[in-house]
Amino acid sequence: MLSLTGVPDAPTMNMNVWERLLNLMPTPVALLKRGGEVTDQLDDQLVFVNQAYLDSIGYTLQETPNINEWFRKACPDDAYRKFILSAWSNQLKNTQQQIITLNVPCQMNCKDGKQRWFHLAAHDQYPISQDFRLIVLLETAAPEQTIQDLQNATQALTSSNLELQKQKELLKQTQELAKVGSWELDLRSGKMLWSDEIFRIHGAEPGDFEPTLAYFLNKSVAGEDLSLKQTLEKAIRSGERQHLNHRVIREDGKEAMVELVGYIEYDDNQRPLKAIGSSTDITHLVNLQNQSSELAQIMELAHQEIFIFSSDQDKCLYANASALENLGYTESEMQDLKLARISEELEFSELQTLRKKSSSHFLKQAVLNQVRKDGSTYPVKSTIQKVRFQGQDAIALFNNDVSQLKNIEHALRRQNQLFDNILQNVPVRIFWLDVNGNYIGANQNFLDDLKLSDVSDLQGKTDLDLPWPSGQGHNYFRQDMQVLKEGHSLLQMEDAFIDDDGNIQIWLISKLPLRDNQNKIIGMLGTYQDISTNRQLEIQLKEQAQTLQHQAYHDALTQLPNRVFLNQKIEQAIMLAERNQSQFALLFIDLDHFKQINDSLGHDIGDQVLQSMAKRLNANLRSADTLARLGGDEFTVIQTPMRHERDAIALAQKLIKATAEPILIGEHTFYLSNSIGISIYPRDASSAESLLRAADAAMYRAKDLGRNNYQFYTSELTEQAFAHLSMQTQIRQGIDRNEFIPYFQPQIDSRNGQIIGMEVLARWQDHAGKIISPAEFIHIAEKTGLIIQLDRQVMRKAIQSFLGWHLDSLVSGKLSLNLAVKQLEQDDFFDFVNELLQDLGCNPNWLEFEITESDIMSNLEEMSRKMGQLRLLGIKISIDDFGTGYSSLSYLKKFPVSKLKIDQSFIRDLPKDEDDAIITKTIISMADNLGLEVIAEGVETIEQQHFLQENGCHQIQGYLYSKPLDSQAMQTYLLNFQKTDHLTPEPKQA
Repeated sequence: MLSLTGVPDAPTMNMNVWERLLNLMPTPVALLKRGGEVTDQLDDQLVFVNQAYLDSIGYTLQETPNINEWFRKACPDDAYRKFILSAWSNQLKNTQQQIITLNVPCQMNCKDGKQRWFHLAAHDQYPISQDFRLIVLLETAAPEQTIQDLQNATQALTSSNLELQKQKELLKQTQELAKVGSWELDLRSGKMLWSDEIFRIHGAEPGDFEPTLAYFLNKSVAGEDLSLKQTLEKAIRSGERQHLNHRVIREDGKEAMVELVGYIEYDDNQRPLKAIGSSTDITHLVNLQNQSSELAQIMELAHQEIFIFSSDQDKCLYANASALENLGYTESEMQDLKLARISEELEFSELQTLRKKSSSHFLKQAVLNQVRKDGSTYPVKSTIQKVRFQGQDAIALFNNDVSQLKNIEHALRRQNQLFDNILQNVPVRIFWLDVNGNYIGANQNFLDDLKLSDVSDLQGKTDLDLPWPSGQGHNYFRQDMQVLKEGHSLLQMEDAFIDDDGNIQIWLISKLPLRDNQNKIIGMLGTYQDISTNRQLEIQLKEQAQTLQHQAYHDALTQLPNRVFLNQKIEQAIMLAERNQSQFALLFIDLDHFKQINDSLGHDIGDQVLQSMAKRLNANLRSADTLARLGGDEFTVIQTPMRHERDAIALAQKLIKATAEPILIGEHTFYLSNSIGISIYPRDASSAESLLRAADAAMYRAKDLGRNNYQFYTSELTEQAFAHLSMQTQIRQGIDRNEFIPYFQPQIDSRNGQIIGMEVLARWQDHAGKIISPAEFIHIAEKTGLIIQLDRQVMRKAIQSFLGWHLDSLVSGKLSLNLAVKQLEQDDFFDFVNELLQDLGCNPNWLEFEITESDIMSNLEEMSRKMGQLRLLGIKISIDDFGTGYSSLSYLKKFPVSKLKIDQSFIRDLPKDEDDAIITKTIISMADNLGLEVIAEGVETIEQQHFLQENGCHQIQGYLYSKPLDSQAMQTYLLNFQKTDHLTPEPKQA
């Protein structure tokens, strides 16, 4: 008994059963017993052929006992048999438990003397046994089918220079015998009656179960049960016979295509009783149709060109899509072309001669130049065979475009030439020896070093024969023999010697053995390179690396340790303090008002001041202390070890005193001070970052307390920092929610009591409606840069309100807007102003920008230029808080300013305070002499107004007339103002 393999749960059958089964096949079938491994010399034994085989092929097992003898009788022509056997062997080698179809037409000489065309199909793992191989011979009647198979076979044979084209499965292992079964369906109960054939179609044994409509629908492929139901409903409605192809899932899980035909039987009252019909398994027919369609499509879409010419006439009978596309012809144009038009080397008469001389179907192979319609050419490898096509003898050309191979060949030649150029010009000496140490070759640089004119002067010599300097030849020969005998490479060896000119030379030498395919040493390859210059460069690079390392950890200006180095030193100090249970101090030093030096005298003078200050601070430290520059005018000192807090105090006082000593730079003398913040490890923080942050916070505390002092870090500073951060977040949210609004304070001409303008003041109305004072948020907004978005938000709302009052004739004069210096520093500020004026339709002559005196003095040249740009727009400039800064007449007359605003600190105690009175009179007089307007803010009493009027200042702003009002209250104020005499206003409370 032979067991089935590869088929789950398959029954076992003896050989007699298989022979009877295979004899039922209408197609010739042969059963082979395997020989050894698949090679070009096949030795499989024929053990059985069916009746169809004997009727068609005719040879008995005794006449063809093995596959070689079988091919010898069926294909007597040596060349053709070799052609077929090669394809057969290649396919069997590549198979892995799948049907392999040889895609070449094989014309066989049958025993009855006739020649017939067959497709050879083989299964390498046939279920009978792993020791057997099944061959099915499918006779091809249609000539077109023969051409298709011939094309595919040639494609496989000529694929040596192209990618192998995967072949599709052409024929199935065997065809299922057509079986028809009958069935009945009781429409009331849903029960069905099946014949035995229906059970087998479903892959079940007859009578295994009682079939029902539900089972039948459940075994349909997903989605097709709906079609079955609809067809059944249609049959019931129409009473007509219905026909349907549908797919079912067999018991083994496989799909089968079934042709179903049925009709409805009715009772005497025309009520449907049952459906009666038949089912036919047409799976094999559908598969054959699909295969036929696929074969035709494969041939048409194949990358290989296929031409068929008539044997009697120089006329093209067929060209596939690839041939037409490559040549550029249409199908109709191709039919009128002769062979000479598409091939430069091949003539039709030559093909006819070959056809007559050759008894086989294979004529020749050649590389030809193919000519396109546009006259351009490309190379093809052509296989030429005799075929039958459309009932006549024909000649087929199977062409593969080998342009890529030609290009590769050309590229290889170029690469070889390039390799030779590289070998000769690379700045490395290259040489190679035979197994005895005799030179075989070398590049030109090697020859030049030895002053040899040609490689022939080198060949056959050893290192002992060459003029190496300093007697190095003996050392080199010893190394050569060591590599050749031991087979170990000597890599990257340095060899130093003095050349004939007395110069020290350093060579980097490598030698490695050359081996053949059997790993036998056949010679040696060597290189050497003069690295004397490289060694000098390495020394220079090491020096440069040291310089770069210094630059990476030191400040370029003062040569003090930078922030990176400082962090490392703090970490080291922390580890040391932990080990010794000690403490150390971190002093954060910031020079007071240093920015004014840069702004007024330039960065060159400022840099010299910083260099002098760095030397001075360093001179007042102990050797164990570390001074670093963080950037700008900020310095840091690590005081370690520190036994008591008073040690840090003593050092801080020492540094403040040293800073106060004058610094001479050229003709300038500078008197500086500093503010110092001190943090203590481990009391205040436990990490480098935290210590720096704590010392920085303490330094700002020192600045807030008047500068030129030191302050220790306290936890309250952290709380202030958190409060600052919280307020910063709230401001951002307020800007996003559009919560910042303008308040307006009118400006009055005290001579006639008329409003001449109003100042805009920013207020914050949070989402709960609460008004937040500017004292709580303006400083933080300015410090963080949020003042830019905040001001722009208020500015737009203020101008919108002002334009409305202006159109209603409630106000004339100018709208005065406070302008933060950070606004002027923005690159897009002037674009913003222009767009705002155009968007709102505001005349720039109605606006005035107030800039504080201290902001102007921070950068005189830049502020003067930007104020000039504002004047060109038509917007006037006034100086706010005048008298509190450091401006002078020489600077003031250069600015494009139209108004001075006397700070309220000088107005508050008028007229009683004599100093304030003198300052106020001086400002009014100075403004008058410079042709500038002057306005006083913070006016609250009649006495203050009278003093200002008597001294020539008539523009008034303050609580005497009104406190700042929101837009709604300001509108009410303007409406009432027109009805009231304001020449002698009543005093108002703040």
